[in-house]
Amino acid sequence: MNTTEVKSLLCKALREKPETLRASRKMGNIDFAKLRHMGLNENVFGMSPKALEAISEASPVSNLYADWTQKDLKEAIAENFGLTTEYVTTGCGSSAMIDAMGTAFLDPGDELMLCMPTFPAIIDTAQMHGATVKIIQMKDDLKFDLAKMLLEITEKTKMVYICNPNNPTGTYIGIDELRRFAESCPDDVIQVYDEAYIEFSDAPDCQSIVECMKELPEKPIIALKTFSKFYGMAGVRVGYALAQPEISTWLAKCGTQFGVSKTSQAAAAAAIKDKEHGAYVHEQVVRGRDYLAKEMKALGCDVYDSQTNFIFFNAHVDPVEVQYRMMEKGIFISAQAGMNRVSVSYMEDCERFIMYLAEIMHALKATA
Repeated sequence: MNTTEVKSLLCKALREKPETLRASRKMGNIDFAKLRHMGLNENVFGMSPKALEAISEASPVSNLYADWTQKDLKEAIAENFGLTTEYVTTGCGSSAMIDAMGTAFLDPGDELMLCMPTFPAIIDTAQMHGATVKIIQMKDDLKFDLAKMLLEITEKTKMVYICNPNNPTGTYIGIDELRRFAESCPDDVIQVYDEAYIEFSDAPDCQSIVECMKELPEKPIIALKTFSKFYGMAGVRVGYALAQPEISTWLAKCGTQFGVSKTSQAAAAAAIKDKEHGAYVHEQVVRGRDYLAKEMKALGCDVYDSQTNFIFFNAHVDPVEVQYRMMEKGIFISAQAGMNRVSVSYMEDCERFIMYLAEIMHALKATA
């Protein structure tokens, strides 16, 4: 069959879906095995030794199906947040949970509202369900404009999406402003707070929406979480959503939990309990983040304050050229939204990145 014939067989939503905005889908054939990873926000410090041990113990019996109720994993997650398991829905990474939210709540004609740039997987999901996307411009400091979002809500608005801290900018909204937004948002608008990176934060007011979700049971609030980043399990694929039981019940019907393997469940349950390893990861990331921010500012870059394990910056030269020249030197970083993003790595990698960035900026400015 040719491309035209196959396309005629596709569902209408996929056939008419605009090109994705996800930078990771546009990278081409990059051999990441030959590069130092500083572009995908992976946790280079690795997963908990207790999680690795749990994988080893679960592997020999992986010929048997995993626990479909996810009892141990859900109990570990619920205990971590002072909830019961009825508030927890799991899936293969937070992207699977985003897809589940689209399946559960979005119909053709519904409207999803967000600010850009942000993690665009939610846009893909909306488009696949025939929903329209309303994009609100971020504020000058690259933070979500919550006040403008409230003003733009109409009867068509079904869902609002707030990534906090935000990917790719690293910026965040303080908990008091978030709470005011959550209280003011209409009761029939689903509020999604993507907190994939919040465990890396050290700002006192950079806090999870979960407590607000508990305090506002009349509001359809969903906290989107993942084990991919802070817990170093990007390749293991475990994500979850926290919401009122009435919402979680319907999310669970979308079948995401069946994809979480026996080894993934065991690893995630062990990881979230290992506070010692979590403290180590946090310390290393904050140290590297502070170093990178200081050195990039000294080079003349515009650096956006980050509460994540990456930094969004403007080197005032072509960001794509910076990306490719950095790859020639063996380091992968990302280029998106007219700027670059670099993930925190081992200190020797961070130091090497700063050395190469200085060389690249000098070379590009010399030929400008």
